[in-house]
Amino acid sequence: MNATYTLTPPPAGVILISLADAKKQLRIEHSYEDTEIQGFIDAAIAEAESYLGTVILKRNIVFGLEDWSERFDFPIGPIGQIDSLKYLKSENTNYTTAPVDQYKVYNFGSTKSQLVIKEILRSQNLKPETLDAIKIDATVGYDLVDVPDNILQAIKLILTDFYEFRGDREIKINRSSRNLLRNNKF
Repeated sequence: MNATYTLTPPPAGVILISLADAKKQLRIEHSYEDTEIQGFIDAAIAEAESYLGTVILKRNIVFGLEDWSERFDFPIGPIGQIDSLKYLKSENTNYTTAPVDQYKVYNFGSTKSQLVIKEILRSQNLKPETLDAIKIDATVGYDLVDVPDNILQAIKLILTDFYEFRGDREIKINRSSRNLLRNNKF
């Protein structure tokens, strides 16, 4: 089943790796490259998220589904919680909120999240030809204090590569960072 999703930006003021931590990792004491280093931090986090197939810092995500299915495998995760599941009945223009006892999220470690929807809810007729006839508002990612150490270490290794090899070659992420991230890949 195809799903669309909209992901909110990371929360303002929450910093996964500070500029000071990055400079310590890179053994830099001057400040004239701070802007460039911040760009490398952002790029390293984006690279880790891309490899993992998930977001690292907790944020809100809204999935849109066209039709019911007994099970829905989330394309991004792990899902922390479902804030709401709403659906658009065929005869309505307003969404109806589904009772929380009609669905459940299962997380299989950090590698898979699945939504199971009960038959009584799936029996509702949805508005046809609507890509978001079902809207799932969820939370995805880790709280800052819960980000696994291996992910932080991998991001620092990626950051180091970005800094040390800037402009010299096509960046290939080193195996050490991939090995650190592999257990958390979604």
